[in-house]
Amino acid sequence: MLSPSVTKRLIASYAERVPSRAEAARRQLAGLTGREEDVIRALARGLSNAEIGRELRLTEATVKAHVSRVLAKLGLANRVQAAILVHDAELG
Repeated sequence: MLSPSVTKRLIASYAERVPSRAEAARRQLAGLTGREEDVIRALARGLSNAEIGRELRLTEATVKAHVSRVLAKLGLANRVQAAILVHDAELG
């Protein structure tokens, strides 16, 4: 069993090496193009493909293609995961 002081130092050392959730999310989003970032941020606000298209002046099919590409690039399964990632990135 470790003493409380040793445990505290181990946790502090680990915390310094592991990026925060916000930092990790920002790094992940950094690989997106400007338009992909526009789309994922609109998606994170809960907009549908049609609403995103109207806001960004894109066809719904183009938005759908961007969403699919963003999910694939980020290794995400769905829009909810993408929204959580954007939310995490904006917390820091």
